[in-house]
Amino acid sequence: MRTTRNLLNGETLVLDVPDADALPEAAAVSVLAVDGTEIEVTSGGSAYLEHYLSASGSRLTGEVRLRTGRTLRHGRYGDDPARGLAFAVRAGEHEIYGFTLPTLDLEGLSSLLSHVEVEAGTLGPVLRPGGPVGWSDHRTHDVAQVAHLGDTRLLLDVRRTRNGVTRPSGPGLDVRGGRLSRSAEDERVHYAVLETTAFVVYGIPGVEADVDAVATTLSGVTAELG
Repeated sequence: MRTTRNLLNGETLVLDVPDADALPEAAAVSVLAVDGTEIEVTSGGSAYLEHYLSASGSRLTGEVRLRTGRTLRHGRYGDDPARGLAFAVRAGEHEIYGFTLPTLDLEGLSSLLSHVEVEAGTLGPVLRPGGPVGWSDHRTHDVAQVAHLGDTRLLLDVRRTRNGVTRPSGPGLDVRGGRLSRSAEDERVHYAVLETTAFVVYGIPGVEADVDAVATTLSGVTAELG
């Protein structure tokens, strides 16, 4: 099964998972940066935002109009006045959301996001930071995709390589989409890794015992730029 999703920087991921029965809507994650401050932003459907707010105990209780014309909804992260802000901006059928540290107040958040143009699209929104705002030099542009394999759920954490292109040559096995390897036995969480030309795909099983099945699935996966 094949799916296509925009990264938040405007590049497009084409992901093929032949073993998958279903590939639900994915989430895209990137990190904005300004003057040493970084903010992780996620885009996904309204159900993603609702889960995020519920899991963090946050509520969006206020609204501010940004200079870009979009509406910033905000509230205290964890519903705690001593903590940072949870926030969300609507873009077509998607939400762009995240939270700040307490050092960034509503005025600072509004100023930051007012320097970010948002383009809505069916494949997910694209962000165009400008002025003092850019992308983090230390974080990648990612897509989190759940794959349904019968009764099994698998998380594919797909990360764009930082320098844009990698040529798989490390330890592992050559497979359809690149080079396949597994995490070390002494790591706390076991997973499989597929290194492709432009992405690194981490296959994380829902159940620890399924890591062998994850490796088998990843052997047929391709992750390419659209």
